[in-house]
Amino acid sequence: MRDIARHKGLRALVSAIAGFLGYGGWAYYINSAHGADAAWQAALTQGSYSFVLTLVLSMMMEWLYARLHHVRYACVYVIAISCAIVYSASWSVNALRGTPEILLTILPGALASTVYSIAYVVGIAKLHAQAT
Repeated sequence: MRDIARHKGLRALVSAIAGFLGYGGWAYYINSAHGADAAWQAALTQGSYSFVLTLVLSMMMEWLYARLHHVRYACVYVIAISCAIVYSASWSVNALRGTPEILLTILPGALASTVYSIAYVVGIAKLHAQAT
């Protein structure tokens, strides 16, 4: 596990696979009342989106923190910007695909993205503090 945590690419890939399976499964479950086709479409949409999002979100937070670390409340800004982008994109992707229960579909992912963002940015800040 330590090797995964130390290697940014591997850490991001494992997280992305977990996102695909977890959020794709949730989307299937929450949309199953609308029929199997709608449930599978929602599952593939949310799962694929979650996979890509996890990869991109991690890199985005790294990039933002590198540019804002000297600013007071840098962690808060990085988390707020990241979450705003994630929430907007998640809603838009599901709206474009016609997901019937958008809010319930994205809610677990939004909550998890928020927790993930907080933990990730705090981790970046601690690593940065140790390095300086």
